Amino acid sequence: MTTRYLINEDGSPFDSAELIKIKTILEGLSDQNRKDFRNSNAEHIAQHACPKLLVVSGPGTGKSTLFKQKIDNWLQSDSAARVLALSFVRKLVTDLASDITGDGLLTEDQKKQVDVQTLHKYARSIVERNHGTHGRSLKPHFKIIGEVWKEVVWNDTLLSVGQIDLSEYTWRKFEKQLHDFDLLTSPEWRAIHEAYSMLCSFYNAVGFADLIILATCALAENPELNEHHFFIVDEYQDFNQAEELFIKELTRNSRSTLIVGDDDQVLYEKLKSGKASLIRSLYSGNEYGNAMLPFCGRCGRHIVRAAEYFIQQYLEPGCIEKIYLPLEESSSAVKVQAVACAASSSAVDYIAKFIEEHRDEILERKKRLECGEEKDAFLLILSPSKKVDFYGKNSTELFRIVAEYKNEENAFSKDYFKILSYYTLANHQDDNFSFRKVLHYEKVNSTLVVQFVQRAIREGKHLFELDEPMTAATLTKANQINEILIADFQTEEKISQMRKLIELENPEHLKRELDKYPVGNLGGIVRTKLQEEEDAELSELEVKRMSSVELMTIVGSKGLSAEHVIILGFDNVNMNYVSKNSFYVAMTRARKSLHLISALGSGGSRNTSNYLNNLPDKHMDFYRYKKSPRELRSLPNRTSFVGYLRYVFGLRSAPRVGRTPRSQS
Repeated sequence: MTTRYLINEDGSPFDSAELIKIKTILEGLSDQNRKDFRNSNAEHIAQHACPKLLVVSGPGTGKSTLFKQKIDNWLQSDSAARVLALSFVRKLVTDLASDITGDGLLTEDQKKQVDVQTLHKYARSIVERNHGTHGRSLKPHFKIIGEVWKEVVWNDTLLSVGQIDLSEYTWRKFEKQLHDFDLLTSPEWRAIHEAYSMLCSFYNAVGFADLIILATCALAENPELNEHHFFIVDEYQDFNQAEELFIKELTRNSRSTLIVGDDDQVLYEKLKSGKASLIRSLYSGNEYGNAMLPFCGRCGRHIVRAAEYFIQQYLEPGCIEKIYLPLEESSSAVKVQAVACAASSSAVDYIAKFIEEHRDEILERKKRLECGEEKDAFLLILSPSKKVDFYGKNSTELFRIVAEYKNEENAFSKDYFKILSYYTLANHQDDNFSFRKVLHYEKVNSTLVVQFVQRAIREGKHLFELDEPMTAATLTKANQINEILIADFQTEEKISQMRKLIELENPEHLKRELDKYPVGNLGGIVRTKLQEEEDAELSELEVKRMSSVELMTIVGSKGLSAEHVIILGFDNVNMNYVSKNSFYVAMTRARKSLHLISALGSGGSRNTSNYLNNLPDKHMDFYRYKKSPRELRSLPNRTSFVGYLRYVFGLRSAPRVGRTPRSQS
């Protein structure tokens, strides 16, 4: 029995009854026939002439391949076409750009017709070329107000209007207005909006949230800024209202637009007000045709089945019904492994044991990553929190274990960015934003800084042109730091002299950085590193270069995959901070094996996560692990798994009378 390709060009949603029928047919296919259908379905979607198409694509269902096929189709049909592909996640952009340029699908000339960028980088280019907007002019090479500086600029804004109610007028509330493209109109908020805009123009800087609004306005003012004809927009489920309006303006006159997303993978509701309702509205409307990719070729069948079962337990009204099946059923695949540990020390030892057992494979992956032959980690260790502080002192050991397999660290220290700001100010005195940063480092009172800024704006001057002892002293300090950096000294001597002028948190680490990236002699590296600081806001969304073993947050794993995934904090405390969508995404990062670690006492945990109740027994194996002596023992079922954790917790909680029971580790 055969079924039709999964595309409704008239824009109608897939009928529930038909989806059930199609799913039944697809489940009955052999592995080879599944692959054949996956390939032909994607090819049909790629070649379809529907000018606007929404593709619902679950984790690992082949959207990157679809993108390449669609780009090829567009370029074959229009030899002069310009294509733009946008995504939030930098690694997805890097990987797609690498695939396009390296797989032989496109000619060298065609590759020049395709641009693959992050949404914010492209928006920045639009605003840069337009020099801001009619309402907010910006000079060339404006700066981005990164995470470190948002509160500083916001505090300047409130001080400039005399607003002292810091609990009501917060940056978070303002940022949400920008994300929603819905500015509040009370006299107080209007004054704040105007002050923020004036400050940003003076600093020649823009926040990530208002960058999107400015780009939308710039495109409306000057449509010629848009040089592309065909568009791919990825991860649409995480778009907020402002970003949706930007895409609408960008694609207003497009010849064809492909949007891809999955409302089960919404992650950024809090971080940037992402709304699943936007992609659901697009799916239920008739402006876009609807298509679907049904087969996951990334994960083993047990992982796919467990993930699909899990997300089905949390269906919301209005959600997009979809088919999500493993590409292979007959292959030998490992079941999802739930591992009970009596303490966090045992959990860390379990990870150490896993790494030891796969050491040769990990080292081989490390080599291949370093020479560009691979792009994915061998092992992802995912945590509800970045510092894994729920493991207490054992988190230090965990980071030590992972550090052995890390590639060179991409992030630069606060000290490095600090001296970079002094250096930049000394060489670009008219850079008001760098001047503001150095004033902050010099611990100049914010009220005084705002007075300087207001005076400079009134008089049409830069900060360095003010006849003020404080600003003059600051500029002198910047020049002194610059002279040290460009001097022909050893790095130790440079740091020694700088420490007489400014505070440094970690001089030894700074020495290693300056030995490799000597600020005074690099030219272009200065702008590169400043941009890295500006991009810090997206650190939860992006990973630039993978190591063979990576430890990161669950949310940070978006867009990644690995042979093996270990999820920490799978307990009744820490997993409560992880949304069901985030856990679903984390599960589907794994190709071969997925481990869920429940460690008693972690952050006060007393049992496993409630998410376990919504995972299917037939696709899971249960274990308990002891550190000393090392022992991984199989448990017969879920009841035994939960029972073991309750038993150990009971032993710890019971009053100790007489002889103390031997501790379980």
